[in-house]
Amino acid sequence: MTKTIIIYESIYGNTKEVADAIAEGIRESGVIECTVAKTREVHHTDDLAGFDAIIFGSPNHNQEPSRNMLKFIERASIVHLDPKVGAAFDTYTGGNKGIAVKKLEQVVRQKMSCITFVIDSFSALVEDRKGPLSEGELNRAIEFGKQVAAKILA
Repeated sequence: MTKTIIIYESIYGNTKEVADAIAEGIRESGVIECTVAKTREVHHTDDLAGFDAIIFGSPNHNQEPSRNMLKFIERASIVHLDPKVGAAFDTYTGGNKGIAVKKLEQVVRQKMSCITFVIDSFSALVEDRKGPLSEGELNRAIEFGKQVAAKILA
């Protein structure tokens, strides 16, 4: 069975909700096992070797991915991994759509060249800093997960 991990950072729970929804969409394929973990829950970055795909998710913090996500990528970059596919997503407020996730992708490409992004990134709108997610965003995240699954299996 193909194994995927979604690694995320979340302060108010919005990015976690999106990660869970993406995982739901991925699991609907019926042939991909999907683990969802906060950055601090992945204690040994060599554990990433057991996954075929890695998806990164972060809230937008001042036009950047979260500091904890960047630290995680830095730690994970020292592990030699076989080639893997990946994707990225963020949560944002206001007019900040896609800003942090593009930077997240750039950092992953620089630090973890073993990962090839297979789909355009996803951004989910949060109504206010602490939430909630805008209406329809979880459904969009599930659809994104289904698209990720199709790309992983292609």
